[in-house]
Amino acid sequence: MSPTAAQGAELRQDGAVFEPPFDMETLTRPDLLTTSLGIVVEDWNPKRLVGSLPLEGSRQYYGFLHGGASAALVETLGSLAAVLEAGTGGMVLGQELSVTHHRAARGSGSVTGICTPLFVGTSVATYEVAVHDQRDRRIATGRITCQLRRRSVRGPDSEKKG
Repeated sequence: MSPTAAQGAELRQDGAVFEPPFDMETLTRPDLLTTSLGIVVEDWNPKRLVGSLPLEGSRQYYGFLHGGASAALVETLGSLAAVLEAGTGGMVLGQELSVTHHRAARGSGSVTGICTPLFVGTSVATYEVAVHDQRDRRIATGRITCQLRRRSVRGPDSEKKG
């Protein structure tokens, strides 16, 4: 499932883009870490968001996938799933990130992250991201918790209480 273009997306002075759903043009701006690392979201289902990260350009000095690159993949997928959950006009704030590295990813190609929700409440969501190599071996497991700030919908007759 591919998202539609973000119609009416606003660009704030700090460069942040909001108003999901995001499109690939939004996610591939040259100033974003996702672009620098080559992260590509392949499946936009908020119950199972899938993305990949190329090994080329993401290695540490021993030649294995850098742990920080794995963490960036986990952060990206979990945050995007939370953005989809928060909805149009909502905001997501990262609260906690942890990544356990099980084995080294080597060679060429890419790793794939599969993000699934562990808990989704009204103001907080926690996701697990399983990162697999091309031989489908789990190389890392990440967990991310985000605060959800959903946009409140006020009717025309609503008044602020003060």
